[in-house]
Amino acid sequence: MFDKINKEKAIYEKKMRIGFTISILAFILFIPAGMSAGPIGAFMLMVPFMGGAIYAGNQSKKIKEISINFKKEYLEKELVKYFPYSEYKPYDGFKEKEVVYSNLLFNRDRYYSEDLIIGSFEGVNFRCSDVKQEDVRKSGKSTKVVTVFHGRFYEFDFHKAFKYDLLLLQPFNFRPFSGFNKIETESIEFNSELKIYAKDDHEAFYILTPDFMEKIRYLDKLIDELAKGRKMEKILR
Repeated sequence: MFDKINKEKAIYEKKMRIGFTISILAFILFIPAGMSAGPIGAFMLMVPFMGGAIYAGNQSKKIKEISINFKKEYLEKELVKYFPYSEYKPYDGFKEKEVVYSNLLFNRDRYYSEDLIIGSFEGVNFRCSDVKQEDVRKSGKSTKVVTVFHGRFYEFDFHKAFKYDLLLLQPFNFRPFSGFNKIETESIEFNSELKIYAKDDHEAFYILTPDFMEKIRYLDKLIDELAKGRKMEKILR
């Protein structure tokens, strides 16, 4: 199955490169052709320029379709094995206001979210999806699009009310918004793997029991291993 999908993807990627190459060559020849052959020559080059771009776009769309079909046929079955009654919605995701409300990310110029998974793990309901944020930055006459965040975003429902916000971040993440204090627990391992920011120290230590911290460390390891491409059954052993 994987070999077949990879072969199909490689074929479409090759066709996409051909389309872009035709379009780029037509663009490069557009000015000299216009100067030597006049409007007719320039117009004739518009055909391969537009045709190449459209052709490449169609191949890119087919690659996306392969990815979606693979996720629906394979990923959905694998999810149900380990997370019964889970749902996979490839075209859905978090709304931007939900992500920003978490205090982990800011509003950005462009926002995308897809591959939503809804499920439950050991009695804890969760949602997760891909999130991508981009900024459009201008400098003089030049404009560039910068990806400021691209990764999985998780939401867990622990069936209990928290009086204050508590943020657990991986070491490479930025410091959150104002109003949070950085704290440390008695666990050296936990402190080295995750940064803790709280609005109330007592509430944080009430939530972060030794058992709960071990489960968080396990979840953090699980996500890290999945990101590296390891199979689910090997991780859950």
